[in-house]
Amino acid sequence: MDTRQFGRLGPVSALSLGGGGIGQVWGATTREEAVTTVRDAVAAGVTLLDLAPGYGDGEAERVVGEAFAGQLPASVRISTKCRLGAPAAADVRALLAASLDASCERLRTEHIDLFLLHNQLVPDDALGITGTPLALFREVVRPELERLLADGRIAAWGLTAIGVPDTLLAAFDDDPPPFAAQCVTNLLDSPGSM
Repeated sequence: MDTRQFGRLGPVSALSLGGGGIGQVWGATTREEAVTTVRDAVAAGVTLLDLAPGYGDGEAERVVGEAFAGQLPASVRISTKCRLGAPAAADVRALLAASLDASCERLRTEHIDLFLLHNQLVPDDALGITGTPLALFREVVRPELERLLADGRIAAWGLTAIGVPDTLLAAFDDDPPPFAAQCVTNLLDSPGSM
């Protein structure tokens, strides 16, 4: 398996295992089949597992937790996400922490390598587009993600790079910029309207 240097996360496999299939997003499967898929992927050299609470209502994270009984191989990196939307600024810290805590519990771990905001960043005056307004991101969300980083709960944070391009680019021009952007690609199926 080819690897790529992924900044502070170190080398990761050029291919990742997405959690949609093991979370039954693409159709029914058994837990046994999903656990076997994860173990086989890691045995074949896949070292980046991309998960989210929304992948089967936490099922993808539970599968990985079961596959390794909470003892991930040292080379394996986990990304997971938090869908935040546009909450009141005073609620952001608790929402991020609750999502991270629940993911860690399902994964049977205390740490996440890459924690991504799993919704669009939108202009502050966006009408009819759901997501996290840029001002809320800059003033509250980013500082809270940086706090989780400083506390050692995560190794890096980033954005799901869908949505309004100018708004995303503005977030990447800020300091500190997101560590990563997750772009929608799927070699087996079109990402549809995204």
